[in-house]
Amino acid sequence: MRLLILLVGVPALLIVGWNVFVQPSYEHRFRITLAVATPDGVKEGSSVWSVTCSEPLPGGLSTMTGGCSTVGEAVFVDLGQGRNLVGLMALGPRGERVNVYDLAARAFDYADVPRNKDGIPRFSWYSYAPHWQGSRRLSGNNIPTLISFADLKDPASARVVEPTQAGVASVLGADYRLEHITLEMVPAGIWPLNLVRLSGVPVTIEIQSRIPALKAGERPAVIALRAAIPSTNAFVHAESSFSQGLRKWELR
Repeated sequence: MRLLILLVGVPALLIVGWNVFVQPSYEHRFRITLAVATPDGVKEGSSVWSVTCSEPLPGGLSTMTGGCSTVGEAVFVDLGQGRNLVGLMALGPRGERVNVYDLAARAFDYADVPRNKDGIPRFSWYSYAPHWQGSRRLSGNNIPTLISFADLKDPASARVVEPTQAGVASVLGADYRLEHITLEMVPAGIWPLNLVRLSGVPVTIEIQSRIPALKAGERPAVIALRAAIPSTNAFVHAESSFSQGLRKWELR
């Protein structure tokens, strides 16, 4: 028993010490919610994403260390009557931005981070993000790229949905309207308990059960994005547009 404690406890203490004293890391979580007005009322879907950022090491290693990683999956909204809307882990009307780690920072306009005279943040926002609270509406290029599947079992049936009334109506119908898209900060929990979903608000894991097309054949995500957004190279990051940082055994 003593040996077991040493084998488990010592590495854990080393990891904690490294993350606290040598290379601090900070986690924040937020819930992305899509709300759509339908003939049967407003339908919503949401997904919780986790972002962990670490500061770069000092000295010559600063350019090779630090950065952020995101864990989460796309937002799925069941609109009824065979219709659906998916908010990808990509931003802009046609997946122009695939790095979503700073979405909360931009939504909260780098709240509380000291700025220079030009209004530009003077310091890293990583340590401030875990303290942000409340929600913000997303707009412009902060809106997740929206697509819809005519057939949830067929990845080639995906179509991009422009985040405008005309765009939504052209794909979903005139009786459908995008109400709002929000980002809400949620508790990240206590490490390492939040890694096993025992603390904090868990990261959402359900996209493959909601969209069977993502389990159809080879590279279905690529097929879906090529069909939805053929005029761009969004398909290059297809898999990460539907989920990021999740282990294969977690996907369901």
